[in-house]
Amino acid sequence: MNLPNKITVFRFVCIPFLLAAALIEFKYHWTVTFIIYLVGCISDKLDGHIARKYNLITDFGKLFDPLADKAFMLASFLILINLGWHTELVIMLMMLREFLVAGVRMAASVEGETIPANIFGKLKTLLQMLTAGVAFLILAYMERKYEVVITAKGFNPPEFLEIYSTVAFWITGVVTFISGLKYLKDGWHLIKTK
Repeated sequence: MNLPNKITVFRFVCIPFLLAAALIEFKYHWTVTFIIYLVGCISDKLDGHIARKYNLITDFGKLFDPLADKAFMLASFLILINLGWHTELVIMLMMLREFLVAGVRMAASVEGETIPANIFGKLKTLLQMLTAGVAFLILAYMERKYEVVITAKGFNPPEFLEIYSTVAFWITGVVTFISGLKYLKDGWHLIKTK
């Protein structure tokens, strides 16, 4: 197993630690959550960069790198839903997109084709990472500033955090859904002929 693939596996390993840091209440647990999240996001960029730079692209990487990304982001979003923020509909739209793209990619691989990443897909990934990352950063800042343990079972967040969460998640959700429609358009010929 080459280095990029090991980094991909490492991202899977980060998921239970991310969930544990967020859901188990201890002093500065949101700070720990944010650090784990940041390490996971950096690993996502690192494995792709190394694989492309040193021509270490493998079938394992093509399959498991996107799965690691999706699992990592889903875990992050589930943590935020658990806080009681009303982002469930947006998360469902994002998950619909991920299943849609996975289906199109599978149909393409059966035909020996690949559907290249598009600008919306790249923007989607960036927005998802920023949306959850900023939320974790705000929670970490709040718990350190006020020296309180912010419960993972929901709390009464300040109004600015509710506004940020709603606006950021909807913008991310719309871009995510548009990127899914673009993948569907690019792969429609594979589905239409079946």
